[in-house]
Amino acid sequence: MTEKVETFVAQLVDVAELKAHPRNYQVHPEYQLKHIQKSIATHGFYRNIVVAKDKTILAGHGVVEAATRMGLKQVPVHIVDLEPNEPKALQILTGDNEINNLAVVNDRMLTELLKEITTNGNLEDLLGTGFDAMQLAALVAVTRPASEILNKQVAMDEWLGMPSFSNSPEALKVIVSFDSPENRAEFFNTLGYQFTDLTKSVWFPHKLREDPSSLRFE
Repeated sequence: MTEKVETFVAQLVDVAELKAHPRNYQVHPEYQLKHIQKSIATHGFYRNIVVAKDKTILAGHGVVEAATRMGLKQVPVHIVDLEPNEPKALQILTGDNEINNLAVVNDRMLTELLKEITTNGNLEDLLGTGFDAMQLAALVAVTRPASEILNKQVAMDEWLGMPSFSNSPEALKVIVSFDSPENRAEFFNTLGYQFTDLTKSVWFPHKLREDPSSLRFE
């Protein structure tokens, strides 16, 4: 027996009539809202908002907030015959927020898809996908084995079409090792210092009450 599935027809509703659910536990930061706004501007509303019968939002808080920022007067809405705090309504609220988090992502396939989106290396095309250039570069680095990326920074720059970072000359380094605490003390005395004046090691995080047998200067 086929299970009956309830369907709803979207209708345009004034944004001013919609109310945020007081129990919505997700906050939509500025960065995410910019992506949603770009998506709406480019593709329109392909994912409708769901509200209770009193116009309290159950799904689509971020979309409504983005639409408000864009100055839109109306948005497509599904109105369900539920009170905002009854269990079925809360299921919609939490399900909209959480079900997508259960998906398993093929990160390598995702990087290829995002690369294809950046037409002619235009990284601004990523706006609206949830990614930016730095996030994509990091994803490329972690999804390619060392045998495929010998120099990760250069490979990411070339793969993304990103401008290469300017490489400043590497600072000179001296590593000094000592055979004994006496030799170490003599070295510091030559420099005009007393090693006993140091209360912390040079490693991070600092370790108190430590007397290392060798020091690294950078």
